Order: sequence, then C-alpha cells, then structure tokens
Amino acid sequence: MERRIGLRLSLSLALGLATALSACGAPKSDAEADTAEVQDGDWMATPRITSVLSQASGGVLVRGEAAPGARVILSGADGSAVAAAADAQGRFELHVGPAAVGQILTPEIQIGQATTPGPQRLLVVGEGGRLAALLTDGGASLRLTPGPTLDALDGDGRGLIASGRADPGRKVAVQAGGGTAQGVADSHGRWSVVVPAVGDRASDIEVEGRIFRYPGPGASPDRVERAGEGWRVTRQLSGAARQTTWFPDAGA
Repeated sequence: MERRIGLRLSLSLALGLATALSACGAPKSDAEADTAEVQDGDWMATPRITSVLSQASGGVLVRGEAAPGARVILSGADGSAVAAAADAQGRFELHVGPAAVGQILTPEIQIGQATTPGPQRLLVVGEGGRLAALLTDGGASLRLTPGPTLDALDGDGRGLIASGRADPGRKVAVQAGGGTAQGVADSHGRWSVVVPAVGDRASDIEVEGRIFRYPGPGASPDRVERAGEGWRVTRQLSGAARQTTWFPDAGA
C-alpha cells in the first residue's frame, strides 16, 4: 500500500540524528470546554499533541495542549483542515475523519488571520488509526500508539537512531552489526540511541533480545508505504536532505 503525501516544512534543519532529543510528556485528563479569548498579536506556543485515539467511524480523536483560548488547526496535504479552540486549561480535541488517515498532518496555531505551524508533523496510518506518531525533522519520531520494544528507526541515509519506551530509568540495549549501544529511559519513559555499526541500510537490529528487520531507507521521497513488517515514511527535507522513518508493527 502506498500513498503520496505532501509536506509543508516550517524549519530549515540539517539532519543531526546523533544529537540529544527531547521527549513529550504524558497526556493529561479531560476537562470541560471553557473557551477564553486571545487578543490579536498575542504570542503563544504552537500546539502540542499528546494522544491519538481510534474512533468507530474510522477516524481518530486528537488531543493536546495549547495556550488557553487558542484556535488550533490540523491541516492535511489535500487542503482539508479541522479546527477547535483550546479550553481555559489549554486542552483541545480535534475529530479527524477517515479521509485524513494516511496523510501527514500539520498542527498549527492561529492568531487573527495568521497561522504558525508547530515543529512536528502528525502521521496517522492504518485502518482506524492503528499507528499515530509525531515526526520531527532531524530527530527521533515520537510514537503515540502502542508499539513493540522498538517504537521507531529514523535515518538520514548515513546514521540511524532507534527510539522506544521503557520504565523510567531503565537501561535499553540496542545491537546491530556486531556492536552494542545502550540508552536510558527518561522520566517520561522515552529513550533514544544511535544504532551502532550498520548505518542507514537494511539490517537486523536487536532491541532487548528482539530482532527487528529494518528494510532500509525508501527510494522515493514524500511517500508512506508498507515496508517489511511495518510502516515506512520517506520525507524530503531542505535541499537534498531526506529522512526515513520506519515503525515496526505493534505485534512485530
């Protein structure tokens, strides 16, 4: 299965997959909507998505945080968009229809007529939104739905970084090409580590005793497709830079 996707990039970043990466916190509880006013010209942070839940309709419910009263927009490559106002506690919910599944969506904040995109993109793929993740240019992706011991592999054609979830403080071993690297889960239970020895090419990568067969980078940019036992996203970044992200299936 393949879908063409469009990308709207707000950052001009060179890939640096060996750098330290920050992680998002855990979702907070729901609250009743209580819209507050935001004056034109006020500064506010871009929206932060915290969870994506499957819906019986085939779409998904996207929850997150923004400035209280902010208008939050989630736009697709096909020009479609959904919007909602954050409540007095800064929480928002967006109901995304099944037509948007398979696209890369852009979270934006709107003040007056001006919109500002956030630094991440939201990917939702699979029937009923089986996989949802936040994509970061030049950094590790953040999987929001359940996954195996390895959440994702991100590569730039040279290096490869593995990321996943574990109990806070737990050490995680990643083995490939005869080398071993070790990461430690942060206070949010997120870890990331540069994969040793193999670089960004098809290879077997072992995480905590489980072997994942990475299919390697995609040949064509701007594409979401099935690859091996997982989903592969290839994105064109600034200039000739590309980033491939592979998400092994939850049951892999």
